[in-house]
Amino acid sequence: MRDEALFEASVKRELVHKRSVSEVFLTDFVQSGSRRFIAGAQWPRWHVFYGSPDGSPDSAIMAETLRQAVIFLSHLCGVPLTHKFLMPHMSISVEAAILDPLVPAQVAVELDVKDMKLSGGHLSALAVSARFVVDGAPVGEGVAAARIVNPATYERLRGAVPAGLPAAGEDLLACADVGHATQRNVMLGQSSRRFVWPLRVDPTHPIFFDHPLDHVPGMLLVEAARQAVRAACSRPDADFALFEAEFMKLVEFSYPVDVAVTQLESPSPHGVMRVRLLHEEQTLMSLLARVKTPR
Repeated sequence: MRDEALFEASVKRELVHKRSVSEVFLTDFVQSGSRRFIAGAQWPRWHVFYGSPDGSPDSAIMAETLRQAVIFLSHLCGVPLTHKFLMPHMSISVEAAILDPLVPAQVAVELDVKDMKLSGGHLSALAVSARFVVDGAPVGEGVAAARIVNPATYERLRGAVPAGLPAAGEDLLACADVGHATQRNVMLGQSSRRFVWPLRVDPTHPIFFDHPLDHVPGMLLVEAARQAVRAACSRPDADFALFEAEFMKLVEFSYPVDVAVTQLESPSPHGVMRVRLLHEEQTLMSLLARVKTPR
């Protein structure tokens, strides 16, 4: 039994629900104990979307890597590719580390399966904790939970879905105000209310819609929350030192959604904030976050 992951090639795209090879971060997956696994991952030196201006680990790429690891593990345990994944919870904490800018980061993701549930002999839910290690040093931790259902159950859970297209993005915030170099990466529209912005979804975005989806994905919602915190703090470079996200309900394309930020500590750009995604005053996602201290 190997106890070290390799970084020679990407895993199969379909096992992490990606179509583009460039968006597959996992490189290997080995079992190191009865409920312990090590995933290899490579983070690029530069990416069109992910990245931190000060060289510290980016919370978004860490979250996406954990998402891929949970999905890969589920398929390793026999979940068919046709099944649907719902992630009710994800949390990430980032260490005050600096990655070597001259080489891609080779990340060992140490996974502990905390809970597994079976239904009809098949995996139906699991919870995983993760530790991210680069060159022997920890750079972050995470926790994620997943619920797995067959296509028929998924359709029953969703119920009647109102028809409609995502809100168009003609009124987007300036990309420089939310830490991006292109308007295509902006998830928020202009707003007349303090600390509340309308969610804007581009269903052709090459990162979040790398493969066909019938709802707004959780990773896009986390990024929208991060952009809202950046706008609220007037800090386009801000990233999460930690976040805890709870996903209560699927965000349908047709929903008008507001992204609202509330300061929970003294008004400091490094304090604890809560971000809620609201549809007709119903909370679809709640994210509690602390912002990294700038270097």
